[in-house]
This record gives sequence, C-alpha cells and structure tokens, in this order.
Amino acid sequence: MMEKKEIDARGLACPQPVVLAGKAIDATREGEIVLLVDGETPRDNVMRLATSRGCAVNAAPDGDGFRVVIRTQGGVRPAAGERPAGDVTPDAGSGEIVYLFDSDYVGTNRDLGKVLTNGFLNAARALPPAPSAVILISNGVRLATTGSYALEVLEKLAAQGFRILLCGTCLDFFKIRGEVQIGTISNAFEIMQAMTGAAKVIKF
Repeated sequence: MMEKKEIDARGLACPQPVVLAGKAIDATREGEIVLLVDGETPRDNVMRLATSRGCAVNAAPDGDGFRVVIRTQGGVRPAAGERPAGDVTPDAGSGEIVYLFDSDYVGTNRDLGKVLTNGFLNAARALPPAPSAVILISNGVRLATTGSYALEVLEKLAAQGFRILLCGTCLDFFKIRGEVQIGTISNAFEIMQAMTGAAKVIKF
C-alpha cells in the first residue's frame, strides 16, 4: 500500500525543510511525500535532495510558497550510515579540501583583499589535482554574483571539477539570489556535510 505523508515546513529556517524531507524519504519505502515550503531556496534544496535519493519530484506554486511532491521509488533504501545514491559528499579523510569564504575579500583592506582573493583562488587551481570545494557564506556569496571580480577564476575552478556551494539563506538575506552566475545554491545541512566530511577546511 502506498504511503502518503504531508509535511508543513513553511516558516522553518534552513536547513529544517531539507532535514524533514530526508527523514521522511528514509522512512517511506514506497509512497508520496508532500512538503510545503515558503520560498524558492527550500524548494530547490528539497528537490535536489530528493533527486539525489533516487526519488521522482516536482513542485508547483501553492499560495505564497510551493508544494513539493516527492515520490519514493521503493527498492533498496540506504542502510543506516550508508550514503544515499547520488550523494557526492566525500567520506571523512577522503582528501577533499574545502576553501571557506565568509567575505567578498580577504583580510581587512578591501582593495588588497580583492587581489589576495584572486591570488589564493588561482593558487588553488595550480595545486596538484584533488577533490576540492569552494564554500561561500555571508558576504562571500557576492563572489559568485553578477559583476564580481572573482567570477572568471571561479568559472575556471568549476571547469577543473571544484564544487562551488553558496549559502541560499545568505543570498536571500541580501536579496541577490537572481544574480548568481556560478555554483550551486545550497543550504546549511549540505554545507555542514561538506565541511565535516572534508579532509581539511581552510577558512579565508
């Protein structure tokens, strides 16, 4: 018998909608989960999670928010502690290096800081190939938006296989979500997974 669940995640701060969706998917072998969210960022985060878990998912406007419908496919669900299908977060010690930026320049001097930011990112490109990610939070998300002086080097890093994750809550706070030019709009849960699963986190 098909299970049906409805979860009202409206008004919940990041990453609660994703956490609730993940728990519901894990608990539903075959069925339909309806998640109500109140913004584009939680909608996109939940849809990306559902897809990574092998579920069919779609979303439609619902009042001031969105109605996300997840259909679990049955079959073998990940056992406790196992990685879900499609989850690319590395295991601890796997060798991924995470570069964390919480400002749109490095240091205390803005003009010098822009030079340093481009310098460090270009240096990361020149290091021996290794699984790597750039995480942008707080004002750091501006590095990946329209007009940023760092767009060119971020595009080169992405072409080399670097994951670039942007804090969706930060983008919404600054009202610049629509200006994103590179990277994946992410959430606190996914960002914490990346940092705790990394071999090393380097904060600028």
